[in-house]
Amino acid sequence: MKNLLAVGFGGMAGSLLRAVIYEGVSSFTGLWIVNLLGSLLLGFVAGRFHAKSAPFRLFVSTGLLGSFTTFSTFTAEWFRLMERSFTGGLLLALGMTAFSVGTAAIGLKFGRKAVAG
Repeated sequence: MKNLLAVGFGGMAGSLLRAVIYEGVSSFTGLWIVNLLGSLLLGFVAGRFHAKSAPFRLFVSTGLLGSFTTFSTFTAEWFRLMERSFTGGLLLALGMTAFSVGTAAIGLKFGRKAVAG
């Protein structure tokens, strides 16, 4: 039950944070901000807090950052771009994926470094 509550409360917080960002910028810019920042933070959390309790890790990773980032909005934006330009859609898909994985790797490196001191 603790794990489910951790994911639920984290999800609520993450979706609200995403909404705050989307209020301040265009949806396309917001998409990049939340996915890249979320990937960076998820990598950091994975490296830094791997020894924490399961509820803590689930709150932060699956709940907070899982709902902060948005694969569904990325997919909707990809569909919209594909209707206008195959190349634009392809560039979005490749760019978002590459940059998200790259920022997650950077976050993981810094998270591990924070543990090492």
